[in-house]
Amino acid sequence: MRPSILICSFFSGLAYGSATLPRNALQRSARSTQQDALSGRQWPYAPLSTKGRDIVNSRGDVITWAGVNWPMSGETMIPEGLEWKSAADILDDVAGVGFNFIRMGYAIQMIDEIYDSGGHDVPMIDALTAALGSTNGTRVAQAIVSKNPGWTTKTTRFEIWSDIARTALKKGIFIHPDVHVGKAQWCCSHVDGNAWFEDVTFPVQNWLRGLSYVATWAKQHPNVVSMSLRNELRESWNRTDLYYNWETLVGNMTAGADAIHAANSGLLITWSGMQYDQDLSALTAGKNILTAPCYKCTAIRDAHRREPVVFDLADHPWSDKIVWELHLYGGSEDVDTGTCDIIEAGLYRNGFNALGIRPNAAGCALTGDCPRAKRLTPVIFSEFGHAQDGSLYSDLLQNCIKDFTVRNRVSWMMWALAGSYRIRQGTQDLVDTWGLTSPDWSSWNDPATVEGYWKPWVEAMNVTRKG
Repeated sequence: MRPSILICSFFSGLAYGSATLPRNALQRSARSTQQDALSGRQWPYAPLSTKGRDIVNSRGDVITWAGVNWPMSGETMIPEGLEWKSAADILDDVAGVGFNFIRMGYAIQMIDEIYDSGGHDVPMIDALTAALGSTNGTRVAQAIVSKNPGWTTKTTRFEIWSDIARTALKKGIFIHPDVHVGKAQWCCSHVDGNAWFEDVTFPVQNWLRGLSYVATWAKQHPNVVSMSLRNELRESWNRTDLYYNWETLVGNMTAGADAIHAANSGLLITWSGMQYDQDLSALTAGKNILTAPCYKCTAIRDAHRREPVVFDLADHPWSDKIVWELHLYGGSEDVDTGTCDIIEAGLYRNGFNALGIRPNAAGCALTGDCPRAKRLTPVIFSEFGHAQDGSLYSDLLQNCIKDFTVRNRVSWMMWALAGSYRIRQGTQDLVDTWGLTSPDWSSWNDPATVEGYWKPWVEAMNVTRKG
């Protein structure tokens, strides 16, 4: 049955207005390709939909992704790395590994600032100086323009997004906007204010408004075939009155899916789970969401006296648009990552059962908790990560994930592209060894693992290519 759950009301507010785009040669050359693709006559043959465990295009071809997360939800709200290398060259690097998908993490604050300024997007120079200070912000803005000569310091954030999406279209790369945070900052923790619905910097009305805005923007770009609802939901330690449980998740995520589908019914919608997006078990297994267990969930005291509530995709107009997404890192608070058998049993139980795959017998014998899914639905692995060096070859979790995705044809996106950040957790020019790129983006952080680890993994996935 469809649950009746109180959620915050959603008002559309300002109408979406398309920004005037800079007219450089790259945009002019891309327009005819873009128009043909928008019509569905050319790749990616949108709209995409779900069919059982698969994502399919308008021709019925099964779609498989292997990709990378490109961070852009930090304080500047501009994609990392553009001061070091042009957007086109960065996309060439992405395509050179074989990746066909970019998960673009963004902040709802970016849309809030558009509404706060009467519908006008924020110019690059203003965004950078607000986050980095006048001196460093101006320096970075000038560096971005020098690497991307079609832009000026007045080019806005969504104009940058649009240029990236158009260039990615030509290179056969899907673009997936991902609501990473509400307030622009590094993610994620229980105390960052972005953890759960109505947390300190997670007002539900603003989130719904932002989803609608981005879904409408996506209509211009045929390779933007999907977008997320929210990244890594988790218990808030700032507020203790927010009812962290399946009932609240379903009520709010249903409203989010409604907002996206109303704005752009062609989009796939990725739906994340509980506890840093590790757990979708109650939804995939069709459990009573009032009584289903989850880590650190708020108890519903009268749950056993109430009529059971089971979430059913078939009750919704977007039933063929939902794709479940899950994450897993070695630092998990609650998931055992000690052996491949136990990892696979956990992945199956937590949501990958929706693919209809065979459970890991040894792992499930240990856990005794590997229920079959109620309905076949696509599931993707949209985040996992590790230091980009030779230790990848011996890391248990990474190699279990690798084997699991290849064997079961699970689309995935590794964390992350960026080898450096303009600002992160108060530090400017922060270097991150988990990033694929070198700190100055001139090369790969570890070329040997790109060649010996990532490229073979992508090749083994037989990902969807433009054609």
